[in-house]
Amino acid sequence: MLSFASPSWQPAILARNPRKGFLGSGQARIASPIVPHVYLSDYFTAHDEKQVMALNITHVISVLDRDPTIPDCIPEDRRLHIAVADRSDVDISQYLTQTTEFITAALVESEENNVLVHCFQGVSRSAIVVCAYLVATTSMNASESIAYVQGKRSIVSPNFGFRKQLQVWGAQYYGDTTKQSRVARMTEGFAERLRELKAAAGASPSPAKLKPRSPKPVS
Repeated sequence: MLSFASPSWQPAILARNPRKGFLGSGQARIASPIVPHVYLSDYFTAHDEKQVMALNITHVISVLDRDPTIPDCIPEDRRLHIAVADRSDVDISQYLTQTTEFITAALVESEENNVLVHCFQGVSRSAIVVCAYLVATTSMNASESIAYVQGKRSIVSPNFGFRKQLQVWGAQYYGDTTKQSRVARMTEGFAERLRELKAAAGASPSPAKLKPRSPKPVS
């Protein structure tokens, strides 16, 4: 499993009853389908083997500032751990290309694959990862992607710093002066990237081993 250095965690929170998420037993404890084959959830859902298997999850992205415990039904090479804290001053944008590639490679590998993206509550960190995927693969800009994900999971509320970083990341790599030209450019560029990912997945069937690469900035 890929992992990045992380700051300290508050283990006392995780010592609480795992049947109750930090936000209680409401929507935080539900894996929300965002787009086909991509789910957003809290840590406790991702930690629950029965729920993971019920959703037919094959790949997991953990966005936590500690090492997550993921069910053994998810192989190590189908997990990606991005160790960041939910703070506005944390640079999460440096990982958005890699997480987008991981999701894309998983879905290209097989139509049966399902990706679960989670942080602790499924509110901020993991939401930005899913929003970045939408910015890269649809016509949505940063604010539109956040609104869309909120429509699928009402508790989603990325911190201000992450919102700004998503906006900058999206404009730098997928933005154009008009939506029409931006969509045309994204379609062409992402089709090329899909071919690269599919070729890489064919050579090495483990999406987690794909090397992160930044797309070309808008000229």
